[in-house]
Amino acid sequence: MDAKTQQQHAETFHALHRTGDPLVLFNAWDAATAKAIAKTSPAIATSSGAVAAALGYADGENVPLDLVTGLVSRITTAVSVPVSIDLEAGYGDSADSAAASAARILQAGAVGINIEDGLCGGRRQLVDPELHAAKIRAIRECAQRLGIHLFINARTDPFLLKFGSPDQCLNEASRRASIYAEAGADGIFVPGLDNPALIESLVQLTSLPVNIMVTQGLPAIADLARIGVQRVSLGPWPMTAAMRVIGEAAAIVATSKQYGTFLQPNV
Repeated sequence: MDAKTQQQHAETFHALHRTGDPLVLFNAWDAATAKAIAKTSPAIATSSGAVAAALGYADGENVPLDLVTGLVSRITTAVSVPVSIDLEAGYGDSADSAAASAARILQAGAVGINIEDGLCGGRRQLVDPELHAAKIRAIRECAQRLGIHLFINARTDPFLLKFGSPDQCLNEASRRASIYAEAGADGIFVPGLDNPALIESLVQLTSLPVNIMVTQGLPAIADLARIGVQRVSLGPWPMTAAMRVIGEAAAIVATSKQYGTFLQPNV
Protein backbone atom coordinates (compact mmCIF):
# COMPACT_ATOMS: atom_id res chain seq x y z
CA MET A 1 0.00 0.00 0.00
CA ASP A 2 1.36 3.42 -0.92
CA ALA A 3 1.58 6.19 1.67
CA LYS A 4 -1.17 8.31 0.07
CA THR A 5 -3.68 5.45 0.14
CA GLN A 6 -2.78 4.56 3.71
CA GLN A 7 -3.27 8.14 4.86
CA GLN A 8 -6.64 8.28 3.05
CA HIS A 9 -7.66 5.10 4.87
CA ALA A 10 -6.59 6.68 8.16
CA GLU A 11 -8.77 9.74 7.59
CA THR A 12 -11.68 7.54 6.51
CA PHE A 13 -11.34 5.46 9.66
CA HIS A 14 -11.39 8.54 11.89
CA ALA A 15 -14.52 9.80 10.12
CA LEU A 16 -16.36 6.52 10.74
CA HIS A 17 -16.58 7.35 14.45
CA ARG A 18 -19.85 9.30 14.55
CA THR A 19 -22.33 10.18 17.25
CA GLY A 20 -25.69 8.60 16.51
CA ASP A 21 -24.27 6.19 13.94
CA PRO A 22 -21.59 4.04 15.60
CA LEU A 23 -18.96 2.13 13.71
CA VAL A 24 -19.80 -1.56 14.20
CA LEU A 25 -16.78 -3.83 13.81
CA PHE A 26 -17.28 -7.52 13.06
CA ASN A 27 -13.79 -8.54 14.11
CA ALA A 28 -11.60 -10.64 11.81
CA TRP A 29 -8.80 -13.06 12.60
CA ASP A 30 -7.15 -13.74 9.23
CA ALA A 31 -7.10 -12.53 5.64
CA ALA A 32 -9.97 -14.79 4.59
CA THR A 33 -12.33 -13.49 7.25
CA ALA A 34 -11.20 -9.93 6.57
CA LYS A 35 -12.09 -10.33 2.87
CA ALA A 36 -15.50 -11.75 3.72
CA ILE A 37 -16.26 -8.99 6.22
CA ALA A 38 -14.99 -6.20 3.93
CA LYS A 39 -17.69 -7.04 1.36
CA THR A 40 -20.24 -5.25 3.56
CA SER A 41 -18.24 -3.41 6.24
CA PRO A 42 -16.49 -0.05 5.93
CA ALA A 43 -13.48 -1.14 8.01
CA ILE A 44 -11.70 -4.20 9.39
CA ALA A 45 -10.51 -4.71 12.96
CA THR A 46 -8.84 -7.76 14.43
CA SER A 47 -9.48 -9.43 17.77
CA SER A 48 -6.25 -10.45 19.53
CA GLY A 49 -8.02 -13.37 21.20
CA ALA A 50 -9.36 -14.66 17.89
CA VAL A 51 -6.01 -14.19 16.13
CA ALA A 52 -4.20 -16.01 18.92
CA ALA A 53 -6.66 -18.90 18.88
CA ALA A 54 -6.42 -19.24 15.10
CA LEU A 55 -2.64 -19.46 15.33
CA GLY A 56 -2.64 -21.87 18.26
CA TYR A 57 -1.58 -19.46 21.01
CA ALA A 58 -3.12 -18.14 24.21
CA ASP A 59 -4.23 -14.50 24.20
CA GLY A 60 -1.98 -11.97 25.93
CA GLU A 61 0.92 -11.16 23.55
CA ASN A 62 1.82 -14.82 23.13
CA VAL A 63 1.61 -14.61 19.33
CA PRO A 64 5.09 -13.57 18.11
CA LEU A 65 5.06 -10.02 16.78
CA ASP A 66 6.54 -11.22 13.48
CA LEU A 67 3.40 -13.32 12.95
CA VAL A 68 1.16 -10.39 13.83
CA THR A 69 3.03 -8.10 11.44
CA GLY A 70 2.80 -10.68 8.67
CA LEU A 71 -0.92 -11.04 9.30
CA VAL A 72 -1.39 -7.27 9.03
CA SER A 73 0.41 -7.25 5.69
CA ARG A 74 -1.78 -10.06 4.36
CA ILE A 75 -4.98 -8.39 5.52
CA THR A 76 -4.12 -4.92 4.21
CA THR A 77 -3.20 -6.49 0.86
CA ALA A 78 -6.43 -8.49 0.76
CA VAL A 79 -8.91 -5.66 1.46
CA SER A 80 -9.43 -2.11 0.23
CA VAL A 81 -10.88 -0.67 3.46
CA PRO A 82 -9.16 0.72 6.58
CA VAL A 83 -7.62 -1.87 8.91
CA SER A 84 -7.21 -1.53 12.69
CA ILE A 85 -5.14 -4.00 14.70
CA ASP A 86 -5.47 -5.16 18.29
CA LEU A 87 -1.89 -4.61 19.45
CA GLU A 88 -2.66 -5.70 23.02
CA ALA A 89 -0.30 -3.77 25.35
CA GLY A 90 2.14 -2.83 22.59
CA TYR A 91 4.37 -5.89 22.91
CA GLY A 92 6.53 -4.40 25.61
CA ASP A 93 6.30 -2.67 28.95
CA SER A 94 8.08 0.52 27.87
CA ALA A 95 7.00 3.42 25.69
CA ASP A 96 9.87 2.80 23.28
CA SER A 97 8.99 -0.86 22.77
CA ALA A 98 5.33 -0.02 22.18
CA ALA A 99 6.30 2.63 19.61
CA ALA A 100 8.60 0.19 17.84
CA SER A 101 5.80 -2.37 17.65
CA ALA A 102 3.35 0.23 16.36
CA ALA A 103 5.86 1.30 13.69
CA ARG A 104 5.94 -2.24 12.34
CA ILE A 105 2.15 -2.39 12.27
CA LEU A 106 1.96 0.93 10.45
CA GLN A 107 4.58 -0.13 7.94
CA ALA A 108 2.43 -3.20 7.26
CA GLY A 109 -0.47 -0.93 6.28
CA ALA A 110 -2.70 -0.58 9.35
CA VAL A 111 -4.28 2.78 10.21
CA GLY A 112 -5.62 2.04 13.69
CA ILE A 113 -4.57 0.16 16.80
CA ASN A 114 -6.00 -0.86 20.15
CA ILE A 115 -3.53 -0.62 23.02
CA GLU A 116 -4.56 -1.79 26.47
CA ASP A 117 -3.61 -0.88 30.04
CA GLY A 118 -4.54 -4.22 31.61
CA LEU A 119 -1.49 -6.29 30.69
CA CYS A 120 2.03 -5.94 32.05
CA GLY A 121 4.85 -8.42 32.25
CA GLY A 122 2.56 -11.09 30.87
CA ARG A 123 0.08 -10.65 33.73
CA ARG A 124 -3.46 -9.26 33.64
CA GLN A 125 -3.24 -6.18 35.87
CA LEU A 126 -3.96 -2.48 35.59
CA VAL A 127 -0.78 -0.54 34.95
CA ASP A 128 0.03 2.98 36.09
CA PRO A 129 -1.99 5.21 33.74
CA GLU A 130 1.01 7.48 33.28
CA LEU A 131 3.00 4.54 31.89
CA HIS A 132 0.20 3.81 29.45
CA ALA A 133 0.00 7.49 28.54
CA ALA A 134 3.73 7.44 27.79
CA LYS A 135 3.14 4.57 25.37
CA ILE A 136 0.37 6.53 23.66
CA ARG A 137 2.57 9.63 23.31
CA ALA A 138 5.45 7.59 21.88
CA ILE A 139 3.14 5.84 19.41
CA ARG A 140 1.62 9.17 18.33
CA GLU A 141 5.08 10.62 17.71
CA CYS A 142 6.06 7.53 15.73
CA ALA A 143 2.92 7.74 13.57
CA GLN A 144 3.51 11.43 12.91
CA ARG A 145 7.06 10.70 11.75
CA LEU A 146 5.63 8.13 9.36
CA GLY A 147 3.02 10.61 8.13
CA ILE A 148 -0.02 8.57 9.20
CA HIS A 149 -2.94 9.93 11.22
CA LEU A 150 -3.11 6.73 13.26
CA PHE A 151 -6.30 6.11 15.24
CA ILE A 152 -5.11 5.15 18.74
CA ASN A 153 -7.89 3.38 20.60
CA ALA A 154 -6.83 3.37 24.25
CA ARG A 155 -8.30 0.34 25.99
CA THR A 156 -8.79 0.56 29.74
CA ASP A 157 -9.70 -2.48 31.84
CA PRO A 158 -11.16 -1.47 35.25
CA PHE A 159 -14.42 -3.28 34.47
CA LEU A 160 -12.76 -6.34 32.96
CA LEU A 161 -10.35 -6.69 35.88
CA LYS A 162 -12.96 -5.83 38.51
CA PHE A 163 -11.19 -2.76 39.91
CA GLY A 164 -14.01 -2.20 42.41
CA SER A 165 -17.73 -1.48 42.45
CA PRO A 166 -19.35 -0.47 39.14
CA ASP A 167 -19.19 3.20 40.17
CA GLN A 168 -15.53 2.85 41.14
CA CYS A 169 -14.79 1.19 37.82
CA LEU A 170 -16.57 4.02 36.01
CA ASN A 171 -14.62 6.68 37.90
CA GLU A 172 -11.34 4.93 37.18
CA ALA A 173 -12.17 4.47 33.50
CA SER A 174 -13.10 8.15 33.25
CA ARG A 175 -9.92 9.21 35.04
CA ARG A 176 -7.79 7.13 32.72
CA ALA A 177 -9.67 8.32 29.64
CA SER A 178 -8.77 11.90 30.54
CA ILE A 179 -5.10 11.02 30.95
CA TYR A 180 -5.04 9.07 27.69
CA ALA A 181 -6.83 11.83 25.79
CA GLU A 182 -4.21 14.31 26.96
CA ALA A 183 -1.51 11.92 25.75
CA GLY A 184 -3.00 11.80 22.25
CA ALA A 185 -5.50 8.92 22.22
CA ASP A 186 -8.34 9.12 19.68
CA GLY A 187 -10.81 6.77 21.38
CA ILE A 188 -11.45 4.97 24.67
CA PHE A 189 -12.30 1.25 24.66
CA VAL A 190 -13.86 -0.16 27.84
CA PRO A 191 -14.50 -3.92 27.62
CA GLY A 192 -16.71 -5.30 30.36
CA LEU A 193 -18.83 -2.16 30.55
CA ASP A 194 -22.39 -3.15 29.66
CA ASN A 195 -24.72 -1.16 31.95
CA PRO A 196 -26.60 1.44 29.85
CA ALA A 197 -26.60 4.10 32.56
CA LEU A 198 -22.87 3.70 33.19
CA ILE A 199 -22.12 3.71 29.47
CA GLU A 200 -24.06 6.94 29.07
CA SER A 201 -22.24 8.44 32.04
CA LEU A 202 -18.86 7.57 30.51
CA VAL A 203 -19.90 9.14 27.20
CA GLN A 204 -20.70 12.34 29.09
CA LEU A 205 -17.51 12.22 31.17
CA THR A 206 -14.99 11.87 28.34
CA SER A 207 -14.21 13.84 25.22
CA LEU A 208 -13.10 10.67 23.43
CA PRO A 209 -15.32 8.47 21.26
CA VAL A 210 -16.43 5.54 23.42
CA ASN A 211 -15.93 1.98 22.16
CA ILE A 212 -17.99 -0.80 23.74
CA MET A 213 -17.36 -4.54 23.31
CA VAL A 214 -20.32 -6.85 22.80
CA THR A 215 -21.17 -9.10 25.75
CA GLN A 216 -24.33 -10.91 26.78
CA GLY A 217 -26.88 -8.42 28.03
CA LEU A 218 -25.43 -5.44 26.17
CA PRO A 219 -28.05 -2.97 24.91
CA ALA A 220 -28.95 -3.10 21.22
CA ILE A 221 -26.82 -1.11 18.78
CA ALA A 222 -29.65 1.40 18.29
CA ASP A 223 -29.78 1.99 22.04
CA LEU A 224 -26.00 2.41 22.22
CA ALA A 225 -26.25 4.93 19.38
CA ARG A 226 -28.87 6.92 21.29
CA ILE A 227 -26.63 7.29 24.33
CA GLY A 228 -23.65 8.42 22.25
CA VAL A 229 -21.47 5.34 21.76
CA GLN A 230 -19.42 5.78 18.59
CA ARG A 231 -17.90 2.32 18.16
CA VAL A 232 -19.10 -1.22 18.88
CA SER A 233 -16.76 -4.22 18.64
CA LEU A 234 -17.92 -7.81 18.40
CA GLY A 235 -14.52 -8.98 19.67
CA PRO A 236 -13.93 -12.76 19.70
CA TRP A 237 -17.61 -13.68 19.28
CA PRO A 238 -17.57 -14.01 15.46
CA MET A 239 -14.77 -16.55 15.70
CA THR A 240 -16.52 -18.37 18.54
CA ALA A 241 -19.65 -18.65 16.40
CA ALA A 242 -17.70 -19.78 13.34
CA MET A 243 -15.88 -22.48 15.30
CA ARG A 244 -19.18 -23.68 16.74
CA VAL A 245 -20.64 -24.05 13.25
CA ILE A 246 -17.54 -25.92 12.06
CA GLY A 247 -17.65 -28.21 15.08
CA GLU A 248 -21.30 -29.01 14.53
CA ALA A 249 -20.73 -29.63 10.82
CA ALA A 250 -17.81 -31.92 11.55
CA ALA A 251 -19.93 -33.88 14.01
CA ILE A 252 -22.68 -34.34 11.41
CA VAL A 253 -20.20 -35.66 8.86
CA ALA A 254 -18.56 -37.96 11.41
CA THR A 255 -21.81 -39.49 12.61
CA SER A 256 -23.86 -39.56 9.40
CA LYS A 257 -21.06 -40.28 6.92
CA GLN A 258 -22.78 -37.67 4.73
CA TYR A 259 -21.40 -34.34 3.55
CA GLY A 260 -24.22 -32.32 5.07
CA THR A 261 -26.35 -29.77 3.26
CA PHE A 262 -23.71 -27.05 3.24
CA LEU A 263 -20.66 -29.27 2.82
CA GLN A 264 -21.57 -30.90 -0.46
CA PRO A 265 -18.76 -30.48 -2.97
CA ASN A 266 -19.37 -28.33 -6.01
CA VAL A 267 -20.19 -30.33 -9.10
